[in-house]
Amino acid sequence: MTLTRLVLFSGWGIDARIWQPLIACLQARLAHATETNDEADDGADDQAKSRPLEIIAPDWPEEGPQAESRAGSEPTASRASLGGADTLWLGWSLGALRAEALAKKQAPAALVSLAMGPSFIHQAPSEQTIPALTPEVLDTFRAAFARNPTASWQHFLRWQANGETSARDCLRQLRELIGRHPVSREAVLSAGLAELASRQMSLAPQSELPLEFWLGKQDPLLAPGLNAALRAQGQVVAEFEGGHCLPLSATEALADALLTRMGLATHHVTRISEEA
Repeated sequence: MTLTRLVLFSGWGIDARIWQPLIACLQARLAHATETNDEADDGADDQAKSRPLEIIAPDWPEEGPQAESRAGSEPTASRASLGGADTLWLGWSLGALRAEALAKKQAPAALVSLAMGPSFIHQAPSEQTIPALTPEVLDTFRAAFARNPTASWQHFLRWQANGETSARDCLRQLRELIGRHPVSREAVLSAGLAELASRQMSLAPQSELPLEFWLGKQDPLLAPGLNAALRAQGQVVAEFEGGHCLPLSATEALADALLTRMGLATHHVTRISEEA
């Protein structure tokens, strides 16, 4: 089935502006495909031709440049449902954990968890068998955040860029998109850290919510052994060259993978690894 709507959920401390390069790449891919199909008249699906891809990148409540004017418990665009049988959700980092919970209400066709496993922090042994980071990792960061929120947020940007081939270029691009200071209030960011410490996906059967994990091979914020453990439990895993900041470091590969997953593949397909 061809999916015609894509919803992009951002992560902790980083608003929807992170998606600008990916959205531009998707639009360029689709524009090229449209021109190619028109010239070749290759019999592509008429419905897909007549229904262009809709891309939505909402900010979470009290996050993003307009944070002070918004309130609520769901993304700004969710006044009308973001779900539906024609919709693919892509959640990045904390956005993936939040999207999985929201999907139970809004039922998208499928969810892609980008740069995030079923949980960020390891939960009680009786509740979790898939690797995650130890609680001490986040506890240390939360303590530093309580002392100096802005400095800790800036450290987080450097931390997640460390796994990229060019960490300096990734950090520069990240700062150009979202600035050098957080736009969310300290209390909102602190609440997000609490979510990272406690949220855990339910891993519902694929028949209820098709779920895929798209992970960076050099991601410093993922626990060792995560990919293999997910595959051992029958989860769908795709690996990308890059670290945690895949929206910037793997923009083209990510765009191609999304279009393929949605049944809108173009001639620019970049190979990604689905094998261990």
